[in-house]
Amino acid sequence: MDQPKYYLFDMDHTLIQADCDVTWKYFAVKHKLAPESALAEADRFFEDYNAGCLDVEAFYEFQFREFAGKTIEEMAELSRLHFEEFIKEHIYADAVAAVNSARASGHPVGILSSTNGVLVKPVADFFGISHIYGTTLEVAGGRYTGRITGVYGAGNGKVEIAAGLLKAAGVPFEKLAYYGDSINDRYILAASGFPRAVNPSDSLRHLAAERGWPILMWK
Repeated sequence: MDQPKYYLFDMDHTLIQADCDVTWKYFAVKHKLAPESALAEADRFFEDYNAGCLDVEAFYEFQFREFAGKTIEEMAELSRLHFEEFIKEHIYADAVAAVNSARASGHPVGILSSTNGVLVKPVADFFGISHIYGTTLEVAGGRYTGRITGVYGAGNGKVEIAAGLLKAAGVPFEKLAYYGDSINDRYILAASGFPRAVNPSDSLRHLAAERGWPILMWK
């Protein structure tokens, strides 16, 4: 039976029943790192992301505002606290089983997410995943600048990032399993030999049904 030789998982609404870009702002407001008005902005950007019409530059400026000027150590601690307060209770048990199965295969396993790697790290640690790919924040002089470096890990950006990983591993896209929930994941799902639509949005559900992609409902 044909099996994947590389596994990549989206994070938000795939491994967890939450969106870290949104919950981060709730965390920031709770800890007085951001004003309450940030919550409405976060919801609007999330709606735009789901609709596939996100203004990426405007999102960068908004989303990484609290990161700018902080050290790597400061943000690591805030990210850990964010995970404990807002994310840990929303981890899908089915996701834990799927990741454990992928890891048991002996093939590479990673998280490829549009959420920045700082917020992904505690989630990856929980799952025992050491490889994080996607949106990387720029650091200068040991402090975050509030900007990203490299490719934004969403839409076709995920395909570009995955292409580099697969080339380095000598694995074709036909042997890649990708698990994602959003219509923004349609590009990498289409490129993958083993696409998996997890708890998909309505638009992705329709597309998955049209293309015969497996639909997984994790709890």
